[in-house]
Amino acid sequence: ICALDTGMRQGEIFSLTWKDIDFNQGIINIQAFNTKTAKSRQVALSHRLKGELEELYRLSTCEPGLSVFGVKSIKRSFATACKLAEITGLRFHDLRHTAATRLIQQGIPLQEVGRILGHTQANTTYRYVNANTDTARRAAAAMNQFHLEAEQKQKEKDFLLKKGEKYN
Repeated sequence: ICALDTGMRQGEIFSLTWKDIDFNQGIINIQAFNTKTAKSRQVALSHRLKGELEELYRLSTCEPGLSVFGVKSIKRSFATACKLAEITGLRFHDLRHTAATRLIQQGIPLQEVGRILGHTQANTTYRYVNANTDTARRAAAAMNQFHLEAEQKQKEKDFLLKKGEKYN
């Protein structure tokens, strides 16, 4: 849930401590020394993630400096979960790509998605976003809207010119 709802890197997730999570503000503070780019950043908590983290906090010893997840790697358990779910070829990092694609699908600009993911180059973010049928349909809808507006403007222009009025 954390990877899907924040786009955080695996190392960033498993380096989180309770002091990095601000439940009141709904923010995760990712410390610079835990990022690939050595730059701190913040990501927001979705309602779903906040609920899961609050439950985990309630069940934990709740010390600020303690690790949120208590592990550094989930390689074997992730592989086992995928096997049990009959999912093949899924890497943990793919969840980060999915988060980026979902953000774009919800209308978040590419530049902002890049900042959320902690990218320093726009090209990196571009590689993360997967176009799909919905993307193609939205592109066609945008072009349809463009053409409709252009037709309406042309009709207005033609009407005004026919009446002998000046068109601006």
